[in-house]
Amino acid sequence: MSNPYLSKVRIKNFRNFKDVSVNLEKQQIVIGENNVGKTNFIRAIQLILDPSLSEEERYLNEIDFFEGLESPFENNEIIEIEIELRNYENNLKLLTILSGATVSNNPDTIRITYQFYPEVDSIGNTEYKYRIFQGENKELNFGHNERRFLNMKVIPPIRDVEKDIRNNKKSPIKALLKDYDIDAKELETISEELDNATSSLLDMDELKYLTDSINDRFGAVVNSQIDLPVSFKTMDIAPTKLLNFLKIVLGESARGLHDTSLGINNLLYISLLLLSLEDNTVPSILSEKQYNTLIEDDTELIIDKFYKITSNGKRIIDSEISEADYKKLYTFMDENYKNKNFQGFSILVIEEPEAHLHPAMQRTIYKDIFNRNVSMLMTTHSPHITSVAPINSIVHLRKSSQGTLINSTANLNFTDGEQKDLERYIDVKRGELYFGKGILLVEGVAEEYLIPEFSRVLEKDLDKHGIICCNINSTNFKPYYKFLRALKMPTAIITDGDFYFQEEKIENGEKKIISTFHKMEYNTPTGANKFYDGLERMRQLVKDIGMFSEAVDTLDDKALEATLNKEGIFIGFYTLEIDIFENLDAIDKDNVWNLFNELTAGGDNHKSNFKDHLDNKRFDECLKMIEGTTSKIGKGRFAQRLSLDISPEMVPEYIEKAINYIVENV
Repeated sequence: MSNPYLSKVRIKNFRNFKDVSVNLEKQQIVIGENNVGKTNFIRAIQLILDPSLSEEERYLNEIDFFEGLESPFENNEIIEIEIELRNYENNLKLLTILSGATVSNNPDTIRITYQFYPEVDSIGNTEYKYRIFQGENKELNFGHNERRFLNMKVIPPIRDVEKDIRNNKKSPIKALLKDYDIDAKELETISEELDNATSSLLDMDELKYLTDSINDRFGAVVNSQIDLPVSFKTMDIAPTKLLNFLKIVLGESARGLHDTSLGINNLLYISLLLLSLEDNTVPSILSEKQYNTLIEDDTELIIDKFYKITSNGKRIIDSEISEADYKKLYTFMDENYKNKNFQGFSILVIEEPEAHLHPAMQRTIYKDIFNRNVSMLMTTHSPHITSVAPINSIVHLRKSSQGTLINSTANLNFTDGEQKDLERYIDVKRGELYFGKGILLVEGVAEEYLIPEFSRVLEKDLDKHGIICCNINSTNFKPYYKFLRALKMPTAIITDGDFYFQEEKIENGEKKIISTFHKMEYNTPTGANKFYDGLERMRQLVKDIGMFSEAVDTLDDKALEATLNKEGIFIGFYTLEIDIFENLDAIDKDNVWNLFNELTAGGDNHKSNFKDHLDNKRFDECLKMIEGTTSKIGKGRFAQRLSLDISPEMVPEYIEKAINYIVENV
């Protein structure tokens, strides 16, 4: 059974947020640069759902208003936070307690709203108050009682796990134990047995001798008429306190938590907390009393089918129940099981789990959480976590002149192929794209090496502007561009023009259209038609995404390129290398020639041929030699070395335009 989850959050006039709303799914990763407002986003939800906040903490101050508002108290501004939840309809208790919060039945949706608002009294004085209400009825309160059924639990980034586990009030172990109806008589029996066992300590000769020695010494310093004999007594453990003495140990050596690494303790704590937050509508163990009560209403013999009797006479749930059968059992228990320890449904928030975990553990805990039936928000700066996060789980926060903006991929529709492409692409290295202020998408490794260096010589350093240059190793920009547009991240594309020509030829008596690629324009035969594959790819891209209302098919090449440039899409003429070579002055040409001589595995004739092609502007032949088996250089290696010695004059115009565009838009 799936738990309720936050499906939408809207925040108005609160701290970083002017007026934003975001759609969510069951499990989400909240990301963004430092100080962008991730903690404030969580805090907004806490004001409604977190039972650990006092009523005083829910009362805000003027500094909590959006920083762009002038004199909010004087202008009677209102802070408003709305949350919507779905997937609650299977739980009768939640349906009953929050029936008035329903705002839609297609799909079933409840809404809870927090307002911090001005109220004018009878003599005209204004006082700010807050209210939390259900649905659209401001008189229908959502408070302490309702949070018993729907709440949130926040694990902060800085935490003392050992202390929290030992703390009887905070420990998830206590919550887990409360979930069981442990027989008080059993505890009394165990307490008596412990008392008898520890009492035998007093019969030890050493303790008897020590008692006599203490009394002799004590008697010598007190009045002999005062009867104060000293004796030892073992600890009395009351049955009701017995469970408080349980402690967790790890490994065969039974190490305590203070002897275990911080990372392991954090994994343990999160595991215990996840276990304690699981829906306990269906009990794992039934006492004999509970069993006898339930079977009176069990006309379909559900309990005997799904519970096995133990040697102690209790009944434990079968670990293998089909989804359909579990739903039937869930409905029965929801209607008939009187669980005095029902803990409600919790939205789990984990802030920066990477704080105490190395990369492998970060990925492990994340994958485990996403495989569990728990509603969760996780904030992180870790590319190790984002690299394994499902594409539709991202919530991205970004600064703007209008405050922090929030966008998510929750409702983004990808084909299976597009989703696989993206998830394969966003590895640990490229997971950093989530944390950039802007993204520059490029085709390959040559661009990845050269374009950041171009930005430096143009004094528009990408790194200093927080812009990530992402090499997608492909010309298929669609899934990446679609994804980044959903997050409304400033994005530019740089792609090769890939000039080619077509000519008619007669082969075997048939007329055929032959396309020739990887040649420069000077090779074009008379009468052949010229095309740019890069331009056609980008035309198809914007059509597929539906970026323009007008038909881009009707635009000629020049008009299309101008239109694409306005959207941050920039296209070369040939390939990056040839476009660079066309810009070389005499000094840069010598540098390229010397670099080829240094890197090539070819002999003198090979080197001489390269120089001849370079001098005569046959740059397509130069590129062919760089990629060829004789030189054994390759485009990536050549670009890597060339990036160490470049000048502003080498930068192709379309690349300069792309750099200017992305810098201006972050």
